[in-house]
Amino acid sequence: MHLEKGGTRRGSTRESSVYSAMLAVVEARYPNFADAWHSARAQFGHDWEAEFSEEMTRMFGPEENVWDEAIDGYAEFCTDALKEQIYFERHRRYRARSYREVSQACYQNADFMQRRYLPGMYLSHFVWPHHQRMLRYFRRVAMMLRERPHTFYEVGTGCGIYSKETLRLLPESRGVGFDISEYALAFTDRVVKAFGLASRYSVRRQDVLTDPPTELADLVINQEVLEHLEDPQTFLGGLAAMIRPGGYAYIAAAVNAGHVDHIYLYRSPEEIAEQIRSVGLTILEQRSEYAYDSKPIDIRPCQAGFLCRKEE
Repeated sequence: MHLEKGGTRRGSTRESSVYSAMLAVVEARYPNFADAWHSARAQFGHDWEAEFSEEMTRMFGPEENVWDEAIDGYAEFCTDALKEQIYFERHRRYRARSYREVSQACYQNADFMQRRYLPGMYLSHFVWPHHQRMLRYFRRVAMMLRERPHTFYEVGTGCGIYSKETLRLLPESRGVGFDISEYALAFTDRVVKAFGLASRYSVRRQDVLTDPPTELADLVINQEVLEHLEDPQTFLGGLAAMIRPGGYAYIAAAVNAGHVDHIYLYRSPEEIAEQIRSVGLTILEQRSEYAYDSKPIDIRPCQAGFLCRKEE
């Protein structure tokens, strides 16, 4: 499968070998992390494998040494997540307490962001089955809104994959990505350019709470940012203020999921839902995806996503 400029797909067999080649590297270097790759392939099939291969070719190029760098970053990203999940399960809280400390150690750290965090996050959206299921849910949400949003903001772009998917699935839309990390914005810009979508998108290094955009958006996307904050409630209020009356929001957050930059602990999806409702947004539907089926639900990592509307 190949993504043409503008985001349409056509069949291809050449790229489908990229998955197998990258998996061989993972099995040789990081065999403990290979199970997720096999599980994703088993769950999502040949089309997923072809899509994965095309994504990796566009993002990391056809050269194997570049794949190796992405895989090394992914392995470090996974190692960080495992260590912090063990800490969470032992202490029932996240290790990080201060946003300022996390920002300096992570988001403003070029080596951390460019070498491990952003490539690792990008790969996790395909390789971690619960992340892939959530991405597929977002694609369905975007298709439901296909005739409606014309302008969208993604606040906290991360690795940029949700902005890219919005541009691809809503071909009449124009978007702006906001983040406080220059490295996240550069990676996001690279993603949208790799898929031929940059003409409808721009990035801004901007704190939307202290310096909100003047134009209201038809759709605001906030993908796994809330758990990175000390006060997500106030942040949600800022997001709601950025949406035009009658507009939409897609908000997702992590539950019981340890990572080096997670601060605010949500213990259930309903805790997120309560905060969303408290800022005046109506939840139209929601979805939760869990990892590690063998673990008790109160310590099992979860992604919870919410399609919301701001009443007119």
